[in-house]
Amino acid sequence: MIKTLPLSKNYTLDQLNHLIDTGHVFVTPFGLNRTCYIVVNHKPFMVIATDISIRGVQLSGAWYTWEDVEAMGGVYESEFEALSAIANGA
Repeated sequence: MIKTLPLSKNYTLDQLNHLIDTGHVFVTPFGLNRTCYIVVNHKPFMVIATDISIRGVQLSGAWYTWEDVEAMGGVYESEFEALSAIANGA
């Protein structure tokens, strides 16, 4: 059986480069099951990041595409970042 395995220090640089070149490594903006904040109508709302995919994010059970989140005002790791984005007119 093939399982999903997290990256570890045991991978060689060549193995890591191969994974990156073949599109198997992604950087997520925040961790799963962590609180984050979305901006809706210029107000920050706390949500839970329940799943993250290449094309979107699931926040408190609802799926949003990255474009939808950006159009709403963004998703931020902390309330301070969300408030800063609102103050800067994002």
